[in-house]
Amino acid sequence: MICVRMAMSSYERRKLKLKIAELKIEDIKSCFKERDKDANKGDFGYIALVGGSLPYSGAIRLAAMANCAMRAGAGVVSIALPRSLAHLIAEDILEATLYPLSEEDGYIRFVESEFEGLLKRYRVIAIGMGIGNTDESFKCVEYLLRNYEGILIIDADGLNVLSRMDKETVRASKARIVLTPHLKEFSRLSGFDMETVTQGSKAQLAASLAEELKCIVLLKGAITSVSDGKVTYLVDRGCPGMATAGSGDVLSGILSAVLACNCEDLLLATAAGAYINGMAGEMAEKENGQISMIASDTAAAVREVIKEI
Repeated sequence: MICVRMAMSSYERRKLKLKIAELKIEDIKSCFKERDKDANKGDFGYIALVGGSLPYSGAIRLAAMANCAMRAGAGVVSIALPRSLAHLIAEDILEATLYPLSEEDGYIRFVESEFEGLLKRYRVIAIGMGIGNTDESFKCVEYLLRNYEGILIIDADGLNVLSRMDKETVRASKARIVLTPHLKEFSRLSGFDMETVTQGSKAQLAASLAEELKCIVLLKGAITSVSDGKVTYLVDRGCPGMATAGSGDVLSGILSAVLACNCEDLLLATAAGAYINGMAGEMAEKENGQISMIASDTAAAVREVIKEI
């Protein structure tokens, strides 16, 4: 109980005066401007999705499945994963490219020259999906925080290794950072115990961590809170059928594409990505039912969501 009271006290001290912004369908539509006839793929962002490991090869596949990132508007998507896993997803990514990485025992092994190549070309890098919580993945995330200057989405095990880092590494980064934790990942990142996280205001929690780390926090839940510490969007799209393995990986694929096309208002674009993901989940549940629905159903529905928007 002492620990809980201390955590609650810390939470109260970090509460901010919230500005809640209403997310309207017109805001979502504004993220998908009509394209010029002479547009080329480079205009819509080069994206790298970094992740995958032998036990979690499906995570990076889901992020790219049905080219869900490209279905949400990206120009070019590269899948950076352990070299030995490349053949497992090659059939799924006809329109994307592979960026094989060095590995050890089925997990990505950090090689600076390989990650240096990611810095030069990609407008958005999403890292963490199935990468594993290893010392090597720690090095990968840390290197990007210290050297990358684009939009950096950190998800899944990327968040778990981030929770082991000095928070000043995040605050000092030149990257524009988006964190996408679920409640347990948020607890590790923030230092708040799970009782505080489950019982506290999710909007306040997201805003407090965003303000502390100087980044955008997308706190997943029945109502998703997206905050930069100053303004918070509440996204109420989604469904119970999305409570299944891989849903977060699909979100990372969608987010990376939407952010690549909307660099100016990163907060709004992040909220729009969450909205699209939730709406795709609702469509998938309607088609497949709550119990039978799986994450790849959400990925498959992204196209219809974009058409409807």
